[in-house]
Amino acid sequence: MNALPVFLPVHHALHQPLRDYSDGLPPVPHPEAPQRIESILSALREADGIALHEVEALADDETLARLHDRDYLAFLEEIGTLIGDTEEYLPGVFRDDLSRAPLAMRGGMYCREIGTPLRRGSMRAARNSAAAALAAAEAVRQGADTAIALCRPPGHHAGRRRYGGYCLLNNACLAASHLGEMRGPVAVLDLDYHLGDGSLEFADETLRYWSLHADPWLSYPWLDAGVDPGGPFVRLRSLPEDCDGACYLALLDEVLAEITACGCRSLVLSLGFDTLAGDDIQDQAVQLEMDDYRAIAIRVRALGLPAVIVLEGGYDAPRLGDCMTAFLAGWKR
Repeated sequence: MNALPVFLPVHHALHQPLRDYSDGLPPVPHPEAPQRIESILSALREADGIALHEVEALADDETLARLHDRDYLAFLEEIGTLIGDTEEYLPGVFRDDLSRAPLAMRGGMYCREIGTPLRRGSMRAARNSAAAALAAAEAVRQGADTAIALCRPPGHHAGRRRYGGYCLLNNACLAASHLGEMRGPVAVLDLDYHLGDGSLEFADETLRYWSLHADPWLSYPWLDAGVDPGGPFVRLRSLPEDCDGACYLALLDEVLAEITACGCRSLVLSLGFDTLAGDDIQDQAVQLEMDDYRAIAIRVRALGLPAVIVLEGGYDAPRLGDCMTAFLAGWKR
């Protein structure tokens, strides 16, 4: 068996938010930390059959503009010039159109929450993370059966002109767009704890979106009460409270049957390990254990589709390496 290519964005630690205000005051140390990747890397370096590729590149505006609005990209780039080395930025007001406001005030038209502070190097890290996802997609286009992108910051909450949920650029949908240019319709399967409300924005006939997640009205992204997040190219399932491995796998089997029937030619897996029992990010408990990730991998692998695996959440940093080890044991079986 050929070595499994894994793409590491080497600049990811430039994004190192300090405090998370998501649950109000007092803030807590931000869980979207570089240690997440270091834990996974430690496990991968001990694994057989892995080819680690360090990605230095940054995704450029022309590539990112396939998904994201140019004024949004310009804001993320320019706001970094106002942030000191030891500072972080959060929006101060929230409006639909702040284009006439000073640069420092414009963040509130691109972000509607206070859990995703920006640092001076955040956009550089996000471009590097996107480049890793695109490199993994290119590897699959060139014939690899599977490629993994250790994306950080993650991406599935990033919309066309919106950041939040620790996400700035939508890595998974960028990878899907790149795959779809050659292979035709792509299935994006989101197995993070949270609904990828950013990825929803990009679903169309070329990018079909499935998600298995905690209730998005009782957990982040805290959807508007009257909103219908569905659509003709979207299939969503919410997990019940205290869903364990058997419960999760039964729901996953339903999702995978739909993907099998859709005629998609390749797969992008938004893989979050924040479904692990005890992850502090959870608002409603999900009770997956290590071996459940092995079972998940076996089932997804059985689709038989060329796959790009994009890292999303997972905030129990000391155990993330074990999660990836369990997942790869199932995937490479």
